[in-house]
Amino acid sequence: MKKSFLLIISLTILLTSNAQINEHSDRRTSITIGSYNPIIQKPQLQFEHLLGSKGSQHWSIGENLQYHLGLLNQTDIWSGPKVSFFTRYYFKDQSIKHGKDWFLQAKVGAAYLTNPFSDITNVGLFDASGIPINDADGNQIEIINNSDFWLSYGGGIAYGYRVVTCKGWTWEAFAGYHYWAGPNYFTTEFKNWIKEDGNDYDDSANLEGKLYDVENGLNQFWLFSYGFPVDLQVKVGKILNW
Repeated sequence: MKKSFLLIISLTILLTSNAQINEHSDRRTSITIGSYNPIIQKPQLQFEHLLGSKGSQHWSIGENLQYHLGLLNQTDIWSGPKVSFFTRYYFKDQSIKHGKDWFLQAKVGAAYLTNPFSDITNVGLFDASGIPINDADGNQIEIINNSDFWLSYGGGIAYGYRVVTCKGWTWEAFAGYHYWAGPNYFTTEFKNWIKEDGNDYDDSANLEGKLYDVENGLNQFWLFSYGFPVDLQVKVGKILNW
């Protein structure tokens, strides 16, 4: 299923790119694959399309397709597809078919990942007397966000270096900063209820403080895995449509 998903998207982008190129066009497309991380396993496929005519090809746009296989290969923990769109500025004209060059990159994207708490159900909110607390529609307020998937979004900037051989092979590496929004583990209704004044619950429980501690711990877990802000990648690929 995962491999089929990547294959279908890859073929669609490749066919679209080929349809835009003819004998009067100087545009070229490259395809690259990414490095393999044993902790955060995410095979990736990247397409890059040079813009402009011969002699002035400094800009490019592209798509990066990834499939996260889950933290330490645990599919329940943040597995799913991620799509990023990027643009690059090369300091040298890229219509020269081989050489070495530095580039600047900016990207935005989104990921649709599994929720590790999706199996936790029927955890409702009660007041200090043990009476269920309902929302405006009369339904008991749920504490845990147990949706099967959640949407992460983000982007980043990077500075990199690319080598194109005379045979059309490409080697690239870049380092930069990126941000990806972490998951919401608790429902919005529960978090809003805690912040309201005059709610009937045991003050000694300090729900707001405990919620902050739990969220902070989970966010640190995200930050040092999928959400790590340093974006460091190495890729190898091939120039198409010479």
